[in-house]
Amino acid sequence: MEIERALAIKMNSLEDLVRLATSLSISQMTTYILKFLYNNKLYLGLLGVFRDYYKYYGIPIFYYTVLEGDEKEKAIDAKYIIVSTDKDVVEFSKTPKPGLSIPLITLAQKPLFIPDDI
Repeated sequence: MEIERALAIKMNSLEDLVRLATSLSISQMTTYILKFLYNNKLYLGLLGVFRDYYKYYGIPIFYYTVLEGDEKEKAIDAKYIIVSTDKDVVEFSKTPKPGLSIPLITLAQKPLFIPDDI
């Protein structure tokens, strides 16, 4: 059985991904960010769908960023991304803190519906 793949959209930065997650959590429900290792890189991303976009309505989208180096080391064991409510600061943490705490959900592997060429 062939599995349909999500449309993968790479974000410009971690901060862009976090701003998207923040805006979704404010307007909808609590948002989480998926985290997984693939090809020795750490991926952070969230799932969404095209809404009201002509014939592409309902296509799943994976918005993501890739962390390497120092950023990867800070994020690898983190369980939350903390967004400060009074300044544009993003921080990784093992526990929730004041501000918006976005849960990081660690997956055992890259999901099959995420394209291999991310």
